[in-house]
Amino acid sequence: MSSLVNVHWDSKLPIYEISHLKLQNEGIKSLLIDVDGTLISRQSNMIPLNVKNWIKESKKFFSLYLISNNPSNERIRKIAKELEIRYKSNALKPRKKITLDVISEINEESRNIAIIGDRILTDIIVGNRCNIQTILVKRLNKNGLPVKLNLILILEKMISIFLK
Repeated sequence: MSSLVNVHWDSKLPIYEISHLKLQNEGIKSLLIDVDGTLISRQSNMIPLNVKNWIKESKKFFSLYLISNNPSNERIRKIAKELEIRYKSNALKPRKKITLDVISEINEESRNIAIIGDRILTDIIVGNRCNIQTILVKRLNKNGLPVKLNLILILEKMISIFLK
C-alpha cells in the first residue's frame, strides 16, 4: 500500500512550466488545481500572465476545476471568474468530502484526474485519499515567480519521511 504522502510527480517546476503533453501522455483529462501558492501568491490578487497563458492553453486539453482551502469565497470566486473555471473554496483539504464532490461533478474516471498543488499535507494527501494522481509544483511568490526557498515544503518533506 502506498503512503498518503507519496507524490506521483514532484515536478520541481512552477505550474506554468508543467508540460501539457506529459499530462496527456499520463492519461490526464481533468485537473483539480489548488489556488494559493500554486496559481497565485497568497499575498497577491493579480494572476501572473504566465499562469493565465498556461490555464488558457490547458483548457484546450483538460477539464479544469479550482479547489482551494482558502475560506474567502470572494477571493477564490474572483480568481475563478477571471480564469473562467469552476471552483470550490474552503475545501478543507486533506479532508476528502469536497474533493470527492468535485470529482463526482466532473464525471471522469479517477485514473484520468490529477490534482496540482504546492503542499504535501493538503493537496497531495487529499489526492491520494481520493485515488487520483498528484502533482507537486513550486510555490509562486508575489511576482509570479517560483520561490527560491520554500521552508514549508522542506518541513512537509521532512514530516513525510516519518509518515511513510
